[in-house]
Amino acid sequence: MKIVVAAWGTTGDVYPLLAVVERLLRRGHEVRVCAPALYKERIQHIGADYREVGIAFELKQFHKAMDDIIPMRDPLRPLLVIVKEGILRGGEKWYHDCLSAMKGYELALCHSGDIPGQEAAIRLGLPWFTHSYCPGFVPTRFSAPYMFPNCGTFLNASLWKLVEFRLTRAVDAYFNNFITAIGGEPRRNFALDGIYSPKLNLIAASPTLCPPPDDFPEKHEFTGVWFLDEPAYTPPSALLDFLANGPPPIIVSFGSMGGTNAEETTELLIAAIKKTGQRAIIQSGWGQLGLDAEVQDIFFSDYVPHRWLFPQASCIVHHGGAGTTASACRAKLPSVVVPHHADQFYWAKRLVKLGIAPKCLPRRSMTPSRLAKRIESVLADTLMTERAQTLGEKLNAEDGLTTAVELIEASVV
Repeated sequence: MKIVVAAWGTTGDVYPLLAVVERLLRRGHEVRVCAPALYKERIQHIGADYREVGIAFELKQFHKAMDDIIPMRDPLRPLLVIVKEGILRGGEKWYHDCLSAMKGYELALCHSGDIPGQEAAIRLGLPWFTHSYCPGFVPTRFSAPYMFPNCGTFLNASLWKLVEFRLTRAVDAYFNNFITAIGGEPRRNFALDGIYSPKLNLIAASPTLCPPPDDFPEKHEFTGVWFLDEPAYTPPSALLDFLANGPPPIIVSFGSMGGTNAEETTELLIAAIKKTGQRAIIQSGWGQLGLDAEVQDIFFSDYVPHRWLFPQASCIVHHGGAGTTASACRAKLPSVVVPHHADQFYWAKRLVKLGIAPKCLPRRSMTPSRLAKRIESVLADTLMTERAQTLGEKLNAEDGLTTAVELIEASVV
């Protein structure tokens, strides 16, 4: 098949999708990837045809948006920021670029949040599938929306109806104004069902971490997690020396999360780690964490592949992104989750339920004392570590990429 893939989002959104692209290429399909220039080198490295789309990524703009999002307590407000700043700002250019790039292809694969890319496929009459990383936004009577406790099947269903009512009123107008402006047909219920392909949505999540509910619509298919193979990695000698000169450290990895207060966040993390008496590695990430000065027993690192780094740790302190959560579990380690927004709270809740993380600590509420107490509770709980090892073995036995590709191939008729 000739398949066009619209790669939208942060590294945590794009790299797993590139793993699917790589597998499709191995199966003999012709694949073009539409993505911002930020990802051009990695896309070309795996051998896909690359087409630049969208406006240039601006890290400063992203950080400013995070500054607005992190203090928000109402989960609807961050969603509106993502809709306006992350999806629709520059959405018309993204749409027209995708429209041009998708011509001549037979199938489109888009992120569930990539409404402009989806609309380009619809305009061209292409079959289109979506992919997503979190099942927590699909209503099910077996659990409540992630911001509520499980209240039983009847009340859960009522809570989902309440959330649907609020989100539809808040979000649909933004998307439909955009869609009608480009000549498309309005949709309904974007925040829950309207963002997914009516035929197939691939959920790149582990059924070990979140068993599929019986009442999910058939179009939602759990595949298992998608991990992109890393190029051969040689760690710097300074990192190897640090690891060799003491017990396994705590690893702090906040991925693309951050804001403009990187130094303040770094100092807060250092203070928490010092209270525990542990060693630590702090990854810089998009949040640009770290200090120029050396700090005893703390190593500041740039990019290091999670698959290499995480198994060196005693536990992982992370933001709860879908990919980082899966990487921590694959490393068979417990977590301390510091969610910043959106689905990160869902993943934090899942790890707590599975007994491999303490109660989550929202970034807006993080203090050195609170973070230190959670780290200490994890390190003192041998059962938590044993459960993480068992879960990691099950997750590592899954083959999400093969499942995803076979579903794509079987669904095209």
